[in-house]
Amino acid sequence: MRVTSGMGGAVAAVLVVAALSASTASAQTDTAALGRGTRPNDIVIDPDGTYHLPAQAIPMSSLMSKELKESLLHDDLLARDPKYTERQPDGSTLIHQVHRERQAALFPLAKDDTKIGGVHVFVFTPKDGVSVKNRRRVLIELHSAGCWTDCATLGSQPVAYLGKIKVVAVDYREPQFPSAVEDVANVYKALLKTYLPANIGIYGCSRGGNLVARSLAWFQKEHLPRPGAAGILCASAGGDRGDSGILANELGNGSVPRPGPPAPDRDLGNIDPEDPLAAPINSPAMLANFPPTLMITGTRSIELSTAAYTHAQLVKLGVETDLHVFEGGRHSFWYDPAPPESKQVYDIIVKFFDRHLGPHAPSH
Repeated sequence: MRVTSGMGGAVAAVLVVAALSASTASAQTDTAALGRGTRPNDIVIDPDGTYHLPAQAIPMSSLMSKELKESLLHDDLLARDPKYTERQPDGSTLIHQVHRERQAALFPLAKDDTKIGGVHVFVFTPKDGVSVKNRRRVLIELHSAGCWTDCATLGSQPVAYLGKIKVVAVDYREPQFPSAVEDVANVYKALLKTYLPANIGIYGCSRGGNLVARSLAWFQKEHLPRPGAAGILCASAGGDRGDSGILANELGNGSVPRPGPPAPDRDLGNIDPEDPLAAPINSPAMLANFPPTLMITGTRSIELSTAAYTHAQLVKLGVETDLHVFEGGRHSFWYDPAPPESKQVYDIIVKFFDRHLGPHAPSH
């Protein structure tokens, strides 16, 4: 609308203002209606940005393999069946039984139950020995929460067997901080007597992945040399769970998040959860000193958001970082070797450490 001069212009200006006011009021009414929802199945949006979603049916993604769908259903349905919720003596659940059987058949290894640096460990070695190029290399594996015997094995076997490399799974003390990181540091310091730091890799899944990040921060605090590469799998360097803490928990674990603030991290003891030693994400200086870092998660994994955020911060700080997100992958999905997605994870881990650990051993 064009405004002219004189009285007619003034009238026109009043008309413009009136029209804009009416338009604004209409928009406000429309926005309020959208926020409230006009039908029973509408999404309702609060002024603070909280979205209220109606009940809905969510099918499996067509991009998932058949085997991954079957694996996810096996784990979720078994976890919800009261007959199978009783825990085994070492704290692992019956969910992993089929995963153990499949891995044992696929990845036969020599396992040494011993101590390194005064800490109980399993050492997994290919029965025909490590490859020539890996004779001067070693990997440290940190297991998932409350799952020492099973998860130490499930996280180590595929990598040791397919990578033809020695993997040391650490039986760190649970759950108080800093006991766990002290155990990891003691193993690391003992291995440094035999291996160059550039030839040592460290990785873990779930709590083990979080512990990798905390260990890297602890190594800096203790002025220990930086390892050659790290894998923060099914985990992050700390921070809020984000969207996936709600959405992926429902889709990947079959459980609805409890209302209210998150429960305190029982791993931390009396340490401030914002302390960079507990959450390295809070210290750009610490993150900037991370070695090349591999991150793996899934779209149905509770850690997806915070893993993506950790990756973004590492990239911003110039740390060489790889992030792989698998469609339909639930938390720790790769412990089951049946899905082709799991086989891809094993290949990614093996190639990542092969690429980033120090020089190969001489062929003679």
